[in-house]
Amino acid sequence: DHRVKNNLQMISSLILMQSRTITDAPLRRSLHEMLERIEALSTVHRRLYQSKDVGKFDVADFIRDLVTDLLSASGRPGIRPVFELEPMVIPAEQATPVALVVNELVTNALKHAYGDASDGEVAGTLGVRLARGATHFDIEVWDDGSGMPANGNGGSFGMKLLRSLAKQLGAVVTWSEGSPGTRVTVRLPLPQENGLLQ
Repeated sequence: DHRVKNNLQMISSLILMQSRTITDAPLRRSLHEMLERIEALSTVHRRLYQSKDVGKFDVADFIRDLVTDLLSASGRPGIRPVFELEPMVIPAEQATPVALVVNELVTNALKHAYGDASDGEVAGTLGVRLARGATHFDIEVWDDGSGMPANGNGGSFGMKLLRSLAKQLGAVVTWSEGSPGTRVTVRLPLPQENGLLQ
C-alpha cells in the first residue's frame, strides 16, 4: 500500500506538470478532475498504510479527510461542511470504489451547486451522511446550492464513472431535490463477512 501510494503521488505530479503546459481550458479542467480522483485514491492508501489492520477501511474517517481536503482545495472558505457519520468499516478491497463514489459526489456538488470556482465569496453548506441499516449502508451527499438535474449530468464522464462504480458495488444511486440544492444517496449492501463490520 505504501508503494502504491508513492506511485499515485508520482502520477499526480506528472498530471500536474502536464496540465501546466496545456492552454486549452476544457482539457485543463479534465486533467484537474482526474488529478482529484487520483488524490482520492492516494488518501485511501495513506489511510490503509496508517491503519493497524490493512484488511479493513474506516469509511467515516476517510470521508471526513476527503471532504476537508476537497473544500480546502476548492478555495471556497464560505462553504461549511456538515458531517453525520456513523462508524462504518468495510473490507479494504471495497475502499477504492467507495472512495471514488464519495469523491464524485462531493466534487459534483462543489462544481454544480455553487457556481464559478473563482468566486471565493460564495457561502453554503455541504453535508455528508453515513448511516447503517440492517442490510445496507447509505452514503448521502447534499448541498443547499442551485442544485442539479434530477438524474445528474447523465452524459458526463463523472456520471458514467459513478454508474459504473455503483454497478461494481451492487449499489443504488438516487437523486432528489433538496429545496434548495440537491441530495444524492448511494445505498450499498453491507459486506457479507460479519467479522469485518463494526
